[in-house]
Amino acid sequence: MKRSLLLWFALAVSVLAAAQNYDYKPRETWPYLLEEFTSGGVHTSGGANLNDGWYNVSVVDGKLHYIQNGRIMEADMRQVQYARIGNSMFVNRLGCMKQVVAEEGNCALLRTALVDMDRLNKSDIGYGVSSATASTQNVNNLGMAGATVSMELEAAIAGSKTGNVLPLRVRYEFMLGARQIDADKATVLALPGIDKAAARNYFKQEKINWSKPESLAKVLKYLADNNL
Repeated sequence: MKRSLLLWFALAVSVLAAAQNYDYKPRETWPYLLEEFTSGGVHTSGGANLNDGWYNVSVVDGKLHYIQNGRIMEADMRQVQYARIGNSMFVNRLGCMKQVVAEEGNCALLRTALVDMDRLNKSDIGYGVSSATASTQNVNNLGMAGATVSMELEAAIAGSKTGNVLPLRVRYEFMLGARQIDADKATVLALPGIDKAAARNYFKQEKINWSKPESLAKVLKYLADNNL
């Protein structure tokens, strides 16, 4: 990730975790990361800056959705490099929008929140679908994956409070220059060149909780400061 990425957004994102609202629970009828479409901008792979759109991120597949002529549309992910939605920034990694939680130099902490299919398959998701038959195919048959695409925004909003809450699987990753690794202790300690004893001591001193973004932001700074 280049420094110009953040300069374009003019955001102070040294630690964004405290400013994020992770309390909203997406529903079958509103499978989005955010409770509503929010103003923002997109930087395209061709270098263009689109600064006056309204966007959201699907929790089914991580794709970027936007509003056009009062309808919800799906972005061509081949054209999206990164996006700002409200005060949050997202980068496109292999067709999935990942939220930047913290940034240090050319390193970043990324958060991905997608429907947890394993948990979904073990529960009754409504519409007469039992736990025994709830599968990815069933979910798609319910229309979740593309239910809102091409739908009028007003109609989508009208039904957004109905339907069952979707279980999410949240994943954190470190982007270290061109590398992307899981944000867990074992993976970090396996990094080439890391001083394992010093790192373990730092994690202990800082009481790092590997499931908390605030703690992971400290680990990110440690990695950046040590050129890892």
